[in-house]
Amino acid sequence: MAKASDVTDTTDIHFAALALGMPTRTPIQPRTRWQRIMALPAYYWLLIAQVVVIVPHAAHLPLWLIGFALISIMAQLPAVKRRIRPYGQIKRWYQGMQMFGFLLGLLGLWLTYQTAFGLDMGVAFLVLCLVSKLWELYKRRDAYVVLNLSLFVVAALFLMDQGVLTAIQAVIGVLTVLLAFIALNDDGNTDGEGRLRSLGVLCAAALPLLVVLFLFFPRLPPLWSVQLSGQQAKTGVSDSMSPGDFANLSQSTELAFRAEFTGERPAQSQLYWRGLVFSDFDGVTWRPHPNEDTWRSGESAPLWIRQAIASIPEAEQNSLEQYRIILEPTQQNWLFALDYPLPSDRSILLTSNFTLRNQEPITQQRRYDVLRSQSMQIDDQLSERDERINVTLPSAGNPKAHALAKRLFDESGNEPIRYIQAIERMVRQGNFRYTLSPPPLGDERIDDFLFDTQAGFCEHYASSFAFMMRAVGIPARVVAGYQGGRLSRGGGVWEVRQLDAHAWVEVWLAGQGWVRMDPTAFVAPERVESGMEAVTASQGAAMFGDGAGAQISYQQYQMLQALRRFSDQASYYWQKDIVGYDQDKQENALLKWFNIRSMTEQLLWLIGSVLMLATLIVLTLWYRRRHKWHPADRPLVQLSKRIGKQQQALARADNEGQLAWLKRLVDSGEIEDSDTIAALNLTAQRYRQLRYGRLSEKDIKDADYQAALKQLRTDVQTVYK
Repeated sequence: MAKASDVTDTTDIHFAALALGMPTRTPIQPRTRWQRIMALPAYYWLLIAQVVVIVPHAAHLPLWLIGFALISIMAQLPAVKRRIRPYGQIKRWYQGMQMFGFLLGLLGLWLTYQTAFGLDMGVAFLVLCLVSKLWELYKRRDAYVVLNLSLFVVAALFLMDQGVLTAIQAVIGVLTVLLAFIALNDDGNTDGEGRLRSLGVLCAAALPLLVVLFLFFPRLPPLWSVQLSGQQAKTGVSDSMSPGDFANLSQSTELAFRAEFTGERPAQSQLYWRGLVFSDFDGVTWRPHPNEDTWRSGESAPLWIRQAIASIPEAEQNSLEQYRIILEPTQQNWLFALDYPLPSDRSILLTSNFTLRNQEPITQQRRYDVLRSQSMQIDDQLSERDERINVTLPSAGNPKAHALAKRLFDESGNEPIRYIQAIERMVRQGNFRYTLSPPPLGDERIDDFLFDTQAGFCEHYASSFAFMMRAVGIPARVVAGYQGGRLSRGGGVWEVRQLDAHAWVEVWLAGQGWVRMDPTAFVAPERVESGMEAVTASQGAAMFGDGAGAQISYQQYQMLQALRRFSDQASYYWQKDIVGYDQDKQENALLKWFNIRSMTEQLLWLIGSVLMLATLIVLTLWYRRRHKWHPADRPLVQLSKRIGKQQQALARADNEGQLAWLKRLVDSGEIEDSDTIAALNLTAQRYRQLRYGRLSEKDIKDADYQAALKQLRTDVQTVYK
């Protein structure tokens, strides 16, 4: 019989042969493709695990590193190594490639990140170490090192993102690595039988422990935070605006943020999500003015804050509306909120234009609470500096728009309200139209839009309207953000998407301060009243241009919209209930469910639950692996134990049959009592009938079988009392 050490040695030899590209035994080919996959040798499972572990990092790490990793994995295939002759040169070649690739990879990381520190730099270095280790993969010991390092690489995914898709990728990666571990310890199994069963046993034992740790392990606040260094901006709102910027973004159904209202949600037409204010205009592009005052909650309030709060009715000041924003990563530091926001978080800055700023770029999902007043007025008195900033236009350009503005203003008796109404009538009665695919504009963008194309999206109307205001000395500025949104599939949260990106205008009026004007509503009031999705649904493919291409774009939009809404809803619950299960939620949940009121009680529950689960797992494994005796064997097993307590030499050996053991007892000469010998012979006779005689063909529950079994038990009780 082969020893365990022989099997282990054979497994090592098989793994090393594949690692060196040498010919190996031909395994038994299972019938189905799935069986053939499960029967793959451990060496191939290890390489498959590397692909599954490394590829998800392509979304965060440099593509050259992912490419180097895939080349390194392919270089470990036995078919590739067989081309290197003699086999003894493989280690020398691969050792050189390992050192060269590692040093070149370090240089590449430095050139990519320009730093030796940082979260993404650390994850990239970890992947580089794993890839480099593949070039010295010769023994099972090397395989264990690679697989253990692979688990760290899988865990590093959560350092970059905590979304539901990342969790799915991590689960697939861990399961594949575990299968590689199982195959590594079962490499002699040429048909792969039992590997999935072993994986299921491991997962079944781990899931209860996972739930207990999730519920009870203390949620400690982070000791530090690390900034991602290689991310690019991906918000739907840019830090500058010129006609055409939002036209492409409005076709994206990607989620921008969610809002949770504790009270009544404002009407659709009032959902203006303020992000940036553009006061500087060079004739083409609108940009924020660089000098904005800021204020943080808890600090002494400046004059512009005090004036704004003073404009709120006294009855409303003690009952400001509060809501929560869940912002997706943007890699920018501006936040979004309804007009006009007051932050309750000290980490958020409020600018003098009443926009919100985060201290750091938003690299992960950000939650923050905001207070809002419907009656607040800002800048009742406009300073000379702010007035100058918000009436300035380039000295030259767009002469037709200048002339039109002066004519309409004169016809309105130099009254701002009547002037605004005149512009609205001009737009409503003219040939202006709202479209997602506006014609291109020339150098004189305002003139081209007002007098030639007359077709555009929100920034065309906002830019032209603000220009017309400034042209006659009325302070005006453009606000960029989002407008509208819609309820989620579950109906419990408000979702705002990139297609809701919008631009509008604020006009300063004496006695009222800054007043919101949305010139897009002049030509497409349904955009404000019903939202962007309703406009797209009503106009169909016409919103995307003309011809077959527009129809294709519209069909793609509808399909992506449905898929995104489903995935975003799943992501919302994942972020809210899993990732968002923070210290406060844990304390509330534990107090509600288990009446846990202190950290000590929480730790005791954690330790007790883990010990209880570990005990249940051990007992379950013992129960499944216990020796199952035939009903006729059990009485003899009990007899052997009773005899062994008096004379150990007479007990049955593990490899000894029951009848052979009974005969040995009778022939041993150790038993002198004739009644005992007769009882042993009778026991052997009854046992032979139950296991091999006519009764063995009957069902165990048969009456004759049960009667004979009962008699056997009675006979056994008379032996060695």
